Amino acid sequence: MKVKHGLVLLCSVLCLMAFCPPVLAHNLWLNPANYYPEVGSTVDIGIGWGHKYPAGRVDQEVTEDRVAEIIAVDPEGVTVNLAKVSAALYQLKVEKAGAYLITARTKSGFFTMTPEGRKWGDKKSIPNAVKCTNFHLVAKTAIIAGNDAKNLSHPAGQPLEVIPLTPLQDLKAGSKLGVKVLFEGKELADMDVKATYAGFETEDVAPHGSPKKDHAEKGQPEKGHTHGHAKHFPAETVTGDQGQAEISLEKAGYWMIVLSHKPPYPDKEICDESMYNTSFTFEVR
Repeated sequence: MKVKHGLVLLCSVLCLMAFCPPVLAHNLWLNPANYYPEVGSTVDIGIGWGHKYPAGRVDQEVTEDRVAEIIAVDPEGVTVNLAKVSAALYQLKVEKAGAYLITARTKSGFFTMTPEGRKWGDKKSIPNAVKCTNFHLVAKTAIIAGNDAKNLSHPAGQPLEVIPLTPLQDLKAGSKLGVKVLFEGKELADMDVKATYAGFETEDVAPHGSPKKDHAEKGQPEKGHTHGHAKHFPAETVTGDQGQAEISLEKAGYWMIVLSHKPPYPDKEICDESMYNTSFTFEVR
C-alpha cells in the first residue's frame, strides 16, 4: 500500500509539472514612469513582480531581499548609478541623448519537486527529489532619451536577453517589433517569444483562434471541437536560425516580452535543469 501511495503522489507531481502553464510562473519586470524622457530629466524606475502584467503594471510588491542587482548603461556604454528610493523604486538621471539600458535580476537558487510538493534546495539537500530546477530571473527595459535610439541594440550582457532591432520610439498600434534573442551571448534559434500588454486578460479561445464566447452567443458549438484552450498572450512567435523574430503589436500601451529557456543543468547529481526567465518592457505610443 505504501508503494502504491507513493506512486500516486509521484504521478500527481509529474502531472502538475507537465500541465501548469508558464504564465503562472513569477516574472520580474521594470516599469519606467517615462519611456521617452527629455535629456536633463529624472525618471522613476519601478520594479514589477508577480504572475501577470496588470493595468497598474504592479502585481505584487517586491521585497527588499529579492532583487540582487539593478543597473543602467548609458548611450555611450557607461554604467551609471540609480538612486534607490525603496526596494521597488529607483531613479535615473538622464544626462545624454540615446538609449539607456536598465537591467535587474533576483537572487538565483534551486527548487526541487518532491511527492510532498516543492522545496527549496538542490537534489543533494532534498530527500525524495523528483526534479530539480536552478532558476535565474532577469528583467530589462530601454529608455529612449531625446528621441535618439543610439545604443538600443547593444547587448546588456544578460544570460538570456532580448535585443530590440526596431527603434522603439517609432512603434505604434499595428507595428511589428523586430527582436534578437541571445543566450550566453549567442543567437538562440527556435525560442518561443511571447508578449503581452498591461491589463490583458486571459481569454478562453477555441483551437483556431476564435473566442469560445462567440459560438456560445450564437448558440452554436464550433464544429469538430468541444473544448477551447486558454490564450495567455496576445502575441506569440518563434525565433529563426539567426535568433530573430517579429512581434505584432495590436494596440498602444505598455508591453512586456517574456522568455523562458531551460537547458540541462551541468551536473545531474546536483540538479536536472536550469531555468532562465527574462522580460523586456517597452511602450507603444
